[in-house]
Amino acid sequence: MASAEEASALVQRLSQLSTDLTAAERENLKFLLSMAAGGVLSGHAQKISEGLRESALGTAQHSLPKLLAGAREKFPTGIVFYGRGPFLSDEDLAALDQESRGCRPRAERFLDHYVVSGAPVAREISLSPTIQEFLTENVGSITPTRRANYLYYDEPGLGIDPHVDKDEFSLNILTMLEHRASNQGRSELILHPPDQEAVHLHLKAGESLVFFADSVTHQRTRTVADEEIRLVSFGYRTLGGTHE
Repeated sequence: MASAEEASALVQRLSQLSTDLTAAERENLKFLLSMAAGGVLSGHAQKISEGLRESALGTAQHSLPKLLAGAREKFPTGIVFYGRGPFLSDEDLAALDQESRGCRPRAERFLDHYVVSGAPVAREISLSPTIQEFLTENVGSITPTRRANYLYYDEPGLGIDPHVDKDEFSLNILTMLEHRASNQGRSELILHPPDQEAVHLHLKAGESLVFFADSVTHQRTRTVADEEIRLVSFGYRTLGGTHE
């Protein structure tokens, strides 16, 4: 089993390596680390010892934010904000709710959930000065990616295994539009920050999570019968980090 010193040294070597990589190469390295962390968290590494699993998980989780630097170190859980966001008005939420309902028939399945990308109302709101001012005040300079997705989990068994997001959603605003729970259980969003207990989140309608989705492993547990979830996700990139 790798010692704590060896694991820490590996994290630093990966961080240093990332400074010499192109954006595409760094994205590939991030993907490999995400797969490693996700595999351990999903229970796909049962054939190796518990100590080695913990060491591998810790190394992958610590390395992810190191690859990207910037404002991430100020937010050890990856969470910038959680709750009813001051950056979305009641009118914004009503418009997003209405558009997401209308878009559902054309949603396409992506892995284990359904997605609609680029709907006009969602895209316009994602570019609003109010959101950009809030993000700049909290994390520094950002740039919108014009990525706005409606996400649907409205069949039994839908969800997302532990992962990190691509650059388009490096800083993610995830807003719940509707969560109709079932008597049989309730899907939840789980974040897995390094060296901390998992963070279990249950967004209510109108509440948002702002987090560094490219550097903290996260998942949505599986839906059950009669459960329906609709969310909207806005993607941004931070600027000015040492690796960005």
